[in-house]
Amino acid sequence: MASTSVHRGDRPGPVRGRNRELAILEVVVREVRPAVVLGRAGVGVSTILDEAARRAAQDGVRIGRLRPRPWASSPLDLVDTLEPMLEGRDKVLIVLDDADLCDPAQRAEVVRQCQRSRAPLLVGAHGPVPEVADGRDCTVVDLGCLERAAVADVVGDALGERLDGASALVSAYHRASAGNPAVLCAILDDPDLRSQFDAARHLADPSDVARSLSEALPAAVRRRLGGLDPLALLAVGVSAVAGPLAPAGVVEDAVGPAALARAVDSGVLVHTPDGTPVFRHGAVRRLVLEELAMEVHTDVRRRLRDAARAHGLTVVPEDVLAVG
Repeated sequence: MASTSVHRGDRPGPVRGRNRELAILEVVVREVRPAVVLGRAGVGVSTILDEAARRAAQDGVRIGRLRPRPWASSPLDLVDTLEPMLEGRDKVLIVLDDADLCDPAQRAEVVRQCQRSRAPLLVGAHGPVPEVADGRDCTVVDLGCLERAAVADVVGDALGERLDGASALVSAYHRASAGNPAVLCAILDDPDLRSQFDAARHLADPSDVARSLSEALPAAVRRRLGGLDPLALLAVGVSAVAGPLAPAGVVEDAVGPAALARAVDSGVLVHTPDGTPVFRHGAVRRLVLEELAMEVHTDVRRRLRDAARAHGLTVVPEDVLAVG
């Protein structure tokens, strides 16, 4: 979790262990149908959508990307963005990630407009999106965690070596991450954690260290948070609750630029190209949300509500509106 100002995301390299799912999405695009990729946070929903879009673009398909706007001045922002994408006679693939964050009526309108324009639609979600998934022609792809062979490929890519799926080292990474690519990536990005896992390389039975290694990432996050001053810790909390789709100005106004800068300097947060502070790894964001004390959650939500109001935003995520 070294400090950086450029958001790298959670993908460590080539897409691994998803050949079947990618083949399904290629057929969906070719046949001009909708598809939903469902999976819990961190399993690689965004990664597989990006790869499917990349392959479609190589075949000459124009790509239109929709971003949910859980922070907005109007609930109609999503569809207003879609309409220009569908103009023209060339084939366009519409990609909507994090669709569970969209208003249901907006999701339904996206489906309707794509069907009317004969545009294939790929949707990613971490929760139910019945307006898309229940459609007669929709294909639903349930994305699970990586099998051990794919974990071996991911770890091997990061370490620059070929690894056997049966090796003790791969077993240690697989057990500690439960095959979650985001957790894998967060571990592999930290040299100290890599060295801890390397100790399992020559063990005959990695289950001896499985419990301690499964706690390695949470322990590293707790150490990093423990080294922050109270306002920098609050900045991390604001970014965690706000999420990566929050406008940069809202997050900064909620906690102040100085505290936010210290949180970025710590390596926990990075900046996207548009200036939004986000977590270097989504897996760390989820751990932070679990670690923050309830009184910090309450303070964070109050600050975010005030900042959103100052920016004229009337559409705000439900977890921000929750009473602490």
